[in-house]
Amino acid sequence: MEIYHKFRHITTHRRDDTPFTYSEKPSHKLPGVLHEYRIRMDDIYRKAREIDTVVEEYIKLVAVAKKYPVQAIRSADGILCLAERFGHDRVVLACRIAMESCMFGFNELESLLVNREDEKYHIQMEGLAPELTPKHRNLRGKDYFNSKNIDKNDK
Repeated sequence: MEIYHKFRHITTHRRDDTPFTYSEKPSHKLPGVLHEYRIRMDDIYRKAREIDTVVEEYIKLVAVAKKYPVQAIRSADGILCLAERFGHDRVVLACRIAMESCMFGFNELESLLVNREDEKYHIQMEGLAPELTPKHRNLRGKDYFNSKNIDKNDK
């Protein structure tokens, strides 16, 4: 790929056709660029810490999971926006669920919140979840099927 500015050739890039990757040159990884990334991430971590330490920890894990700094910053900014959109308490709980499930990213966290998985999880943790299967005399549990001495009448 060739880059021009006002009909003047600026640079040439070798294109990487690998899905979900960036085409980069080693010369782009200048120390000043990484310094700006670190400053930006420190600011994001500070904002996340103001919400809760769980959110900060989750964003740090997301940053490690992302291959490129730009992706980490975009995901982290999106996660902070989710706190404004859904509320701090829900985002904190969703971050806990996502960490337990090893799901690291903005889309994963947004999906948990949109599908109200955080509320379902909270209800289960409180012990207020309704029983999934009703009690019935014909229902047999795992003890019935795991036992070797099954009565002939039950077959």
